[in-house]
Amino acid sequence: MEVHVKYLSSGVNQTPEALQWGPDGRILYAASTGVLLYDPKDGKIIGAGSKVHSNKVTCSQWVQPAPSSGPALVTTGADSKAVVWTVSDKEEEGLLVLHPKAILDHKSHVPLCDATMITHNGKEKILIMTVTTDRLSCWAVCPETGEFECLNSTTPPGRAFILKLKFCNVDGSKYPFLVCGGHDSKIHIMTAKELGKYVPTAVLIGHEDWVVALDFMKEDSGDMLLASGSKDASVRLWKFTTLKGGKESQDTTQKGNNILKLKSVIFQVSSDKEDITLSVSLDAILAGHEGLVSGVHWARTITRDGQVHQPFRLLTCSKTQDRSIIIWEPEGGADTGSGIWLEVARLGEVGGNMEGYYGCQFSPDGMQVMGCSYQGGLHLWENQSGVWEPCVVVGGHFDQVVDMAWDPLGRYLLSASKDQTTRLHAPWRSSSGKEAWHEVGRPQVHGYDMACIARLGRFRFASGAEEKVVRGFAAPANFIRNFGQICNLNVKDDLEKCKVGEGASVPSLGLSNKAVTITDLQEEQQIQEEGMEEVQAYFKLLSLTAPPTEDQLMQNTLWPEGAKLYGHGNDLIALAANSDGTLLASSCKASHEMDAHIILWDTNTWHQVDILAKHRLTVTQMAFSPNDEYLLSVSRDRTWTVFKKEVLPEGTTYKVSDFSKKKESMHGRVIWSCAWMSDSKRFITASRDKTIGVWCQGELGWVREALLNETNEVTAVDVMDCRGSGNGVYLVATGLVNGEIHIRTYNSEKKQFSEDVYNVLHQHYNTVRRLQFSPATENGCLPLLASCGDDRGVRIFEIKVPSDIESR
Repeated sequence: MEVHVKYLSSGVNQTPEALQWGPDGRILYAASTGVLLYDPKDGKIIGAGSKVHSNKVTCSQWVQPAPSSGPALVTTGADSKAVVWTVSDKEEEGLLVLHPKAILDHKSHVPLCDATMITHNGKEKILIMTVTTDRLSCWAVCPETGEFECLNSTTPPGRAFILKLKFCNVDGSKYPFLVCGGHDSKIHIMTAKELGKYVPTAVLIGHEDWVVALDFMKEDSGDMLLASGSKDASVRLWKFTTLKGGKESQDTTQKGNNILKLKSVIFQVSSDKEDITLSVSLDAILAGHEGLVSGVHWARTITRDGQVHQPFRLLTCSKTQDRSIIIWEPEGGADTGSGIWLEVARLGEVGGNMEGYYGCQFSPDGMQVMGCSYQGGLHLWENQSGVWEPCVVVGGHFDQVVDMAWDPLGRYLLSASKDQTTRLHAPWRSSSGKEAWHEVGRPQVHGYDMACIARLGRFRFASGAEEKVVRGFAAPANFIRNFGQICNLNVKDDLEKCKVGEGASVPSLGLSNKAVTITDLQEEQQIQEEGMEEVQAYFKLLSLTAPPTEDQLMQNTLWPEGAKLYGHGNDLIALAANSDGTLLASSCKASHEMDAHIILWDTNTWHQVDILAKHRLTVTQMAFSPNDEYLLSVSRDRTWTVFKKEVLPEGTTYKVSDFSKKKESMHGRVIWSCAWMSDSKRFITASRDKTIGVWCQGELGWVREALLNETNEVTAVDVMDCRGSGNGVYLVATGLVNGEIHIRTYNSEKKQFSEDVYNVLHQHYNTVRRLQFSPATENGCLPLLASCGDDRGVRIFEIKVPSDIESR
């Protein structure tokens, strides 16, 4: 069996050091407890780290310059670990693999680190400085063997809380010096005379609040510029100059008869010969942000006419009121570095109520800018003929993904998350013929954490959140048109059936997505032209041939809300719909029998059909059989129930057909998941007690046919016919509490599972919440398995089944 990762989606962590653009053009970013590699040229995730961190990754950094053995990177996490990684040369399951080379254990949360390469005793070493609450620890790691040692551990200078640190290499020096920004509004300079033993040497004073961002740039002349960003909303540029002979010098500016002297700070760094003396003075103060400056980043060196040149171009961002990224250049241009610094471009969002950008990065050639925002989104701009235009970029949920649902034809995948959004993922088929999955819509942005989702047919779905209301949605015409253009699909029939308007928006002080019609858009335009009143045009008609940008996703891909269904007394837990989406089943949290019922809804009239009562605790999942004859439910009370379809004069309903008794049930813990086999004569259940049961229809009811013991608690299961020909061989996928995904076959004639188990390499980093096979595959297309979990990830795997699978 072969598995290929078709799609991997996850938002970036909300930390300033979560993202870094490498010199080779690949972007490294932290996603939940994992780390991912993203290539903007390919437009997709190209690599993923194995499961090492057990808590949120707080910092991810490329080791620069790269070791001779190949690229390396360092991550730190809230699990008290710092990890050194190497990148594999070959793909496995369609992705590059990041392998842990060394794991550095600490005694507490590690929020920050920086790393650089040094040569010590003729050998390459990765020098790493990590920060914990009350310690600075220096480590040396061999990039080839992974051997490491803790060189020194000391208290931070001035007993400050370190919020940012940065190494800087000086030509001719023995070891790099270190600058640290702290909560005491100071920049502390630390130097070492012995490897790893850094001591405070000098202090730069000027900021009036926390110093949270630092970055160095080496000018062509050999001088260095340090950019520092602070909570006082300013950016300061500090000039580091090497003094010959150790003589102190001060810059002076002649103005009339008065001489303005800028005080410089002098310190020394050790060298193999004579110690090198450096002078530091304030060069400029940049004021353009309205609040905390969360990131500063210099443009990288570029090669021109065979010579390496360092442009004077600075990138800064803020995560407070202005929510902006600013590009700064000197008045004389980026090549000269002369004159006062000016704001040459301002990028970002207009409107919104969230924080701004946590970090920003230039591409290696300086023609692209990347930012990461509070909502886990990546924002990419490209300089096109002097104008910075937004570009297509990957993204994903920024909290646990709890449920998902395939389109009936397998054209797209819907996912629901505790980040209070529902997102639509689909393959982008560009004009060049390439296909890459992307997020192409955000139908629902809610005020409560999402809990469940169910598809109701083509371009219709219902969702439930941590509230008592089921909400129904239908796609507007503008979204359907754009979906057809992006995915290169014929959606003419869907457009003809669309009756909900062109788009949707959430009005001021509103909570529901309201439909926007052509008439509404014409009235808004007329009012705006006449200037009668200010118009807040949240929705705009768009024509897209590529996936929307983050801004467009948030405002122009909403679906109108068609119905609210009231009936449950507690927060919703699960939803399920029959094959044509005309009947919807819902369940909610329940601690007693009164609330543990299932409500059936008619999705054509949005009226309640019936209430099904049998369970005593929360119904965790439900599933209609493929022929719609049965409805299966599983519960926290460790039992399952099968309801059989009954057609009555007043409508279709379901009545209890069979159930498992708690004392006689195979499962000894909560049953988390269930699924039907394609013949509608068997179903499968998965439990926290590490068992999977297959049940078949007998003369006296539903009886157990097979039992499988898994290696850990089973939280998700799904099953599909191997060949779609009803030969009795099924693919069974199981998701575990530790993030593992196992794929095996089940032979219904032999009534047994295969001994061969495929353990997916690129597993989730945390609990798997849902697994679903694509309901339809085109001729020649391989089956797709979608998964989601607590690590914020949505993944789609392409599975190649061996031709002799039936004989195994």
